[in-house]
Amino acid sequence: MVHKITYISTMPYSDKVLRDWYANILVKSKFEVEFWDISKILKKSESKPEQTYIDGIKILEKFSYKQLSNLLHDNRNTKTIYIIMASFHASNAKLYRILNKYNIFTVFFNWGDTPEALAFRHKSFLQKIKMLFNNQLPFKNSFRNIFGAIYCKIIKKLKLIKTHDIYFNAGIGSNSISNAKKTIDINLCDYDQFLENTHNKTELNQAVFLDSNLTENSDISLNDLKKINPKEYFKSLSRYFDYFEEKYNTEVIISAHPTSKYDNNEFMGRQVTRLKTAELVVKSKYVLSHHSTAISYAVLNYKPINFLMINDWIGEYEEYANHEISKSLGCNLINIDKIKSINDIKLSNVNKNLYDNYKYNYIVNKNSEGKTSSSIIIDEFKKYFIGNTVNG
Repeated sequence: MVHKITYISTMPYSDKVLRDWYANILVKSKFEVEFWDISKILKKSESKPEQTYIDGIKILEKFSYKQLSNLLHDNRNTKTIYIIMASFHASNAKLYRILNKYNIFTVFFNWGDTPEALAFRHKSFLQKIKMLFNNQLPFKNSFRNIFGAIYCKIIKKLKLIKTHDIYFNAGIGSNSISNAKKTIDINLCDYDQFLENTHNKTELNQAVFLDSNLTENSDISLNDLKKINPKEYFKSLSRYFDYFEEKYNTEVIISAHPTSKYDNNEFMGRQVTRLKTAELVVKSKYVLSHHSTAISYAVLNYKPINFLMINDWIGEYEEYANHEISKSLGCNLINIDKIKSINDIKLSNVNKNLYDNYKYNYIVNKNSEGKTSSSIIIDEFKKYFIGNTVNG
């Protein structure tokens, strides 16, 4: 019997998807894997979806919602697990309504919760409105999201959307958001990379900067966040790195965001790497970062973290997000535009209790600690295929 796994994703296929969403391990475990890329889904298309094979995975892209519905219909008699890489909100409501038309088995990875998101959920309605008008949330999208959230609540109440069969939850924070028939504890994907690198404990006198690709990241436009001046941003970063390197007699290595395409000496000759964050952090003495889920590697390895911000973010969402994540870990939040000399450079201390709180809130479940999430997921998938029913 064919054991088929199909990803339906609003994120394009990439090396990061291959690794962090376990597609590579599923292929090695002899599952038949397909990846349906709906990141640029069309309103209407007369041509067939484009089809390629990468890393042993069948990739389909450039199709319409109608063609997506037809694909699900055509596969209705094939026992398949659908991994939905799309959160439920207004822009994805049509997808969820299409999924609801078919008796299919869907799973969702419920991870990536953050201190700023958790803090926002705990605020009163009036506090949220105040943040909205203080530009601490994406202004245009916030109004749109208010009406979108109301719409989503209505169609959810009317049972017009698909309820996932399994939620794979990572961290306590994710447990507060659930819409599934069954929940299973796993860990953030970064934890698997952490376990792979636990054997390498040799610490070098180096710092790693966890890049967020802030000058080109599509999330900036998508969420209507404030755009920054690339020239000034990289100038401020390099000045800060220069002072940091001089004070601690170290070198800063750049762990580039997977979506970045740096090729113009943006970091003034410093070494730039991709998809090696776990390895770099475990070897590094210091970590420099903006707010990012990638700081999980620093937390798991109890590394001191300096969080960095710029003048352009003052009073904006980015300041709020950086403030919440640095506060949750007891780390310094440094405005690099205000650094004028080596005397302004300071280093955060590691508060083990706060690091552990962050670890269990956002990275690791105690029930799955010490285990790779991939092994938990594959075991659960095998149980499904042992059953006799087709799809849901």
